[in-house]
Amino acid sequence: MFFDDKKFLCKGLLIVIAAGILIRVILGYYLEYNNDVTAFTMTISNIDAGIGLYSVAGYYYPPVWGYMLATFAEVIEHLGVDSLGGYFTEILFMEEIEEEANVSTPVFNLVYTMYLAIGDFLVSLTIYWIIDYFTHDKVKSKIGFALYFLGLNVIVVSAMGAMFDTFSPLMVLICFCFLLKRNDFLAGVMFALAALLKLFPAFLIFILVAYLIKKDRDNWLPRVLKAAAGALAITVVIMLPQILDGNIMDSFTFITARASGSEDSGGLLMKYSTLIVYPILILLEIALSYLFIRKRTDDVDRTFLWFLIIAVTIIFLYPGAPQYIILLTPFLIIAAVMYDKRMMIPLIVLMVGSSIAQTIHLSSEFVAIVLYGDIMSFDTWLSFYDFYNSNGRIVYLIWEAVGNLVMGIAPFIAGVYILDYFGIDLISKVKNLRKPSNEGEN
Repeated sequence: MFFDDKKFLCKGLLIVIAAGILIRVILGYYLEYNNDVTAFTMTISNIDAGIGLYSVAGYYYPPVWGYMLATFAEVIEHLGVDSLGGYFTEILFMEEIEEEANVSTPVFNLVYTMYLAIGDFLVSLTIYWIIDYFTHDKVKSKIGFALYFLGLNVIVVSAMGAMFDTFSPLMVLICFCFLLKRNDFLAGVMFALAALLKLFPAFLIFILVAYLIKKDRDNWLPRVLKAAAGALAITVVIMLPQILDGNIMDSFTFITARASGSEDSGGLLMKYSTLIVYPILILLEIALSYLFIRKRTDDVDRTFLWFLIIAVTIIFLYPGAPQYIILLTPFLIIAAVMYDKRMMIPLIVLMVGSSIAQTIHLSSEFVAIVLYGDIMSFDTWLSFYDFYNSNGRIVYLIWEAVGNLVMGIAPFIAGVYILDYFGIDLISKVKNLRKPSNEGEN
């Protein structure tokens, strides 16, 4: 048996951890190149210079990630990483298609990748704890750990895309764990941190409150108030420096910029689709929370976990960027391991689709190899870059469309199996429609 059913750090799990780290080192060392990495290196430089997060242009996320970058800045300072990136005039032409001529150094990439890998590891560990808590099956728990830590999209998002979204499911999962342990104040703290890191966890407020109501019918209000106190306390701590500096509105630029959209057709489509779809998602979350409260069950905690999985799936019925949808990955893993093996199908589809969508800048990613190493010549890379971005960027657009299409259908596939839980068997209905009719036969 690959995984030992008694101890945690068995040979199989050590292989999984070693393989996951090795893959991240190889990919992250040279392939982390995009505008976000450039912005992060600038933010770190500003932090080192004593400049606030929003005092100069370049940082557009809520302050939670900025504080995490400040922690990372301390790490690289102690490690002696003093060169974060360089400006290369030979790739100035890339700025014509919204890329940067700044490229982060391999050493910075490596340390930064390992920083994100800590988040991946902690999510995997939390998945292990949750599955073990409910099933007491260490083999299943280790399978859940491995599925996330070696997950294709998880590695691509962190080691190639250099995005920090893995910390979003980490905070949501820890919030769930605190609720199980009746530590409502810290649950509220983690929920607020998750919502202030990325917007999407905010949609889960309805199902989380529903759990407190259902779990303690006669004493739910004090629990809700404790959770609210935790959320409020950490929000004040996070936002107070921005309030004092007069930069509070800048803290929400990431959200408002996407809600307002640009003036071109794509920006207007995003603006109005967001205004239409998000209220619908909120209504669906409220309806789901009501169903959960009314659901008869002998195990509220286990049923709540299943409804939480459904709640996260609902959020991404409106597909987002591949790094955003990383929030859904651990919940599909838990669903496949604990509830329904068929959920492996949407999990695989999600991993493949979001990985494709995340690698749309593949030609740009290789520029670091060219500028900092001797693995590929500049002319070879330029030929690949020109092929990828010629003729109206046709290869790029096809790659993006395929990735978004595959990624976008994953929540709907999951939805088919979820509806089966509520007694709506769409698969059987479709099969019955395809059967030839026998009417009229003698």
